Amino acid sequence: MDAAATDPVKGSVIELREIHKVYTTGGGQEVHALRGVSLDFIEGGSVALMGSSGSGKSTMMNILGCLDRPSSGLFSLDGIDVSGLSREQLAELRNERLGFVFQNFHLLARTSALENVEMPMLYHRAPLSTRQMRERALEALDRVGLADRAGHLPNQLSGGQQQRVAIARALVNQPRILLADEPTGNLDSSTTLDVMQLFQELITEGLTVILVTHEPELCRFLRRTLVLQDGRIIQDQHRDTTQSAVEAKQAYIAANDSETKEAL
Repeated sequence: MDAAATDPVKGSVIELREIHKVYTTGGGQEVHALRGVSLDFIEGGSVALMGSSGSGKSTMMNILGCLDRPSSGLFSLDGIDVSGLSREQLAELRNERLGFVFQNFHLLARTSALENVEMPMLYHRAPLSTRQMRERALEALDRVGLADRAGHLPNQLSGGQQQRVAIARALVNQPRILLADEPTGNLDSSTTLDVMQLFQELITEGLTVILVTHEPELCRFLRRTLVLQDGRIIQDQHRDTTQSAVEAKQAYIAANDSETKEAL
């Protein structure tokens, strides 16, 4: 669906209609961060969001994550009109429907992997028992393949393992949508493919994944690519098929093995 669309798409978990965001500088100058953006994001969809610095990517992610409000336009999240919600209601919606993954992991250094994953449940609307929190956190760690690292501190984990803990933390409240801001920016090529494999598995299970990246090669793993420029969507590309991250990892390993043999 293109940026000028107005009718909702069946199965949409996010609807944006004519979204504008205007900031006013200290000198009274207006900065238009988003200019009339209209988009739908479907359940189980996978989207790469790209654009140069100042294109509006961060503003878009802040609005999608209910961390900021548009200056005008309609924003519907999972059928809920976000514009009329209080700050407390926004926080509740954010904690229950959204998961966040960042480039720098944001794990508490003196807290185990398990305890880091438990953190979002401390703000759950219906308080959970310590046992319930532990069980759900262990399930989330198991989902990302790190149940055996539950007691490890972040500095005892590799960068890829830390990012998987961060993904488990994002999943623990069973969100509808995962917002990932440069999630592979601090990872090597091999670990990047591992993370993209995990995202593809989650998408298959029905999770909507929206990923901000400056790496064009990651777009092949996602169904849709949006390119922002000066606050407008200038490209909206859909793919009928995506490349398997599992196959890409196998090809990467094979290529490295071949290079190693040639060097011997």
